Amino acid sequence: MKNFILGFLLFPLILILFYFGAKDIWYPYYEAYLMPPKLQPLPCPILECNQTRDVTPSLTTERQFLKMPEPPLNSQQRLKRMLADSDFVLYPKRLTLIGLKHERQLEVWGELLGKWRLIHTYNFTAYSGQLGPKLREGDGQIPEGIYPITYLNPNSKFHLSLRIGYPNSFDKRVARQDKRTNLGSDIMIHGSRVTSGCIPIGNDNIEELYFLAEKVGITNIKVILSPVDFRRRDVEIKDKKHLWLSELYTNISQELKPFISQ
Repeated sequence: MKNFILGFLLFPLILILFYFGAKDIWYPYYEAYLMPPKLQPLPCPILECNQTRDVTPSLTTERQFLKMPEPPLNSQQRLKRMLADSDFVLYPKRLTLIGLKHERQLEVWGELLGKWRLIHTYNFTAYSGQLGPKLREGDGQIPEGIYPITYLNPNSKFHLSLRIGYPNSFDKRVARQDKRTNLGSDIMIHGSRVTSGCIPIGNDNIEELYFLAEKVGITNIKVILSPVDFRRRDVEIKDKKHLWLSELYTNISQELKPFISQ
């Protein structure tokens, strides 16, 4: 019993002596197999160390990483962007729509500080007839002349439409001279991609133009329909029967003069 007690008391002393006296023997094995590895960062190149990095991801970076597409604009948003690009802070008080048959384009001009500013140009999405005025119902011709907008139709079978005031007083006068009747009517600027004597510009585009026409008011809209762009070219009149064509084209040419892009 005495030997057990003596051994129990001597054991801590033996451990202490072994820890300090034999440390050179056991410590390398402890360091190699039981201690976690010591990591030392390497020095970075001088140029890289002098650069600061923004590790906060920007919204653009997040959109690129996630491949998030920009949300599409609706017709009103597209229109407002076009107006802003043409320096309009408010909706214009007056509009002029210029339909060019040879070029197959519809130009939209707004009045800004007493001058005309081009807002946008729409391409025709379909075309019927040929150069020359409309003479009668069913001839498939787009009229030529200066007209008002008489009606906005939200229930058009061609999505939306603006009704052109054909025939005007000039059309009726020369028809009486020619002894023509049944001149036709219901000429529209509309959506879709089909036409017979009207001006289609597609559904998305007619939404923009229709909304703009509502804001401006149809009494403040003028439409000029021309066989060619008289600001850039002329037209040879081979028709000897309708002598009034030269008068008509002179009138249209004069009407087009204020509409020059800056």
